[in-house]
Amino acid sequence: MIVIRPVEYTDIDSLYNLAKRVGPGMTTFPADREVLLQKIARSEIAFSVSVIKEQSNSFLMVLEDTDTNAVMGTAGVYSNIGKDVPFYTFQILSRNKYSYGLKSKVSSKTLHLVNEYTGDTEVGTLIIDPDYRGGGYGKLLSKCRYLLIAQFQSLFGARLIAELRGWSDENSISPFWEHVGKHFFEGMSYDHADFLSATTNNQFIADLMPEYPIYIDLLPKQAQTVIGKPNKMGEPALQMLFDEGFRYENFVDIFDAGPTVHAYVENIKTVIDSHEKILDYISEDDEKNGVSCLVCNTSLENFRVTRAKVNYLATGNISIAKPVADTLLVKWGDKIRIYLLS
Repeated sequence: MIVIRPVEYTDIDSLYNLAKRVGPGMTTFPADREVLLQKIARSEIAFSVSVIKEQSNSFLMVLEDTDTNAVMGTAGVYSNIGKDVPFYTFQILSRNKYSYGLKSKVSSKTLHLVNEYTGDTEVGTLIIDPDYRGGGYGKLLSKCRYLLIAQFQSLFGARLIAELRGWSDENSISPFWEHVGKHFFEGMSYDHADFLSATTNNQFIADLMPEYPIYIDLLPKQAQTVIGKPNKMGEPALQMLFDEGFRYENFVDIFDAGPTVHAYVENIKTVIDSHEKILDYISEDDEKNGVSCLVCNTSLENFRVTRAKVNYLATGNISIAKPVADTLLVKWGDKIRIYLLS
């Protein structure tokens, strides 16, 4: 059976191998055991009864096949971003000037370095092992984050954000970085700058990035055309975010100009359409005739999500099969949250 659960220290080898398989492009999830162990440690604190909402908490989950114990992917939720470590983005603003003497109007767009999303919650680190792509697991991992947020809304802010990697060519070269970013980080590669952004206090960004607006019209066309454009591999992920209720409103990554999108929790489809139900019956056999749902328990420390058949009872409560109940660590009379899959 497939289950999504909080990451554990015993997953370190699997995470390390997963990081090696996805390659250097995912700089927030590097093939570095020390960095990954730090992520596990922070996640264990987040998934504990002592977690404090005001802290910057990192919830990291893994997708596991319980029959083989294979870790197939991972996904994360990060609350209170920008409070401990500044979270920088470029905001695109329009400027209009008019000369009454010449009766001439000039419109331009500029990039401004901002901290717009300080205190918000980021959904990210959505990674699927290449061997398991195409089986709907990306959607499952994506939605598990919203089920976590729906069940424990008191731990998260009112607004969610997501960053998409920017467009790059067939040689993984970002035109925006080549024509903009690298001029402010002399001698530094894109991957190294992005890695530092993910693993340090970001002081180097405050020290080196321009304090004044950058006029987009003055940039080479190669850089202009990719602003707000995701990498080709990220296009399906961006569409999933739009389907969930996210919007793009002219915020982009400072290194590759990939789109940063946001949504209020109250507008997230999975949050709106998921509901708590009481588990009123557990069948000994696999359910065959129920409706397909994502199902999660209501425990933070032992949070579990799986895909299962659910039967609605005349009482308004629900029933699930025993293997599903065992996977979710629930028993008769417990509350579980369900989301109907289309």
